[in-house]
Amino acid sequence: MTRNRSRSLVLRTFMALTPALLVTGVAIGLVGGGRASEASAGAVPSAPPSPACLTDDLDGTVTGRPGSGPREAVLTLTNTSGHACEIRGWADVALVTPPGDVVRVPTRKVGAEGPAIVLEPGATARSGLQWDTCTAGRAGCGVGVAFQFIADRESTGVAADVAELPEADGDGITVKVLRISPLQAA
Repeated sequence: MTRNRSRSLVLRTFMALTPALLVTGVAIGLVGGGRASEASAGAVPSAPPSPACLTDDLDGTVTGRPGSGPREAVLTLTNTSGHACEIRGWADVALVTPPGDVVRVPTRKVGAEGPAIVLEPGATARSGLQWDTCTAGRAGCGVGVAFQFIADRESTGVAADVAELPEADGDGITVKVLRISPLQAA
């Protein structure tokens, strides 16, 4: 008999506590829900994200760095639009001929992608370029006079101005392999 009394007592206690626990849970949810609404009502809305930079929003300049061994240069992209835009990762860069034809050479992205960069009007981002030179006319050697850049996939590319690369005005820039580092805020 004591066994049944124990079960009966446990069952009655459980039956009595279940509605109380449900009411408590609902009350906590309502109180907590109100606080969350109050907190979010006082929150400052974040600024809308900037649109992605289009190639047409940017001017580019490739500035050579003197040295021996692999040639190095810096691609500087300047936001010339009237609005802020966002850029990330690597710009697509290619060697081009005077008529603007792309010279196919192996291109490698090096380094780790950094965070997105918001370019206000007039602000710049930079990317390092490095290439192995070669002898024009030999197999696997591309020859061009400038580098073009592409910031968005829908663009056909824009030739960057060239500074301090004397070979661009002479026999041309010879490239066996082109390496591009990720864009960074300047």
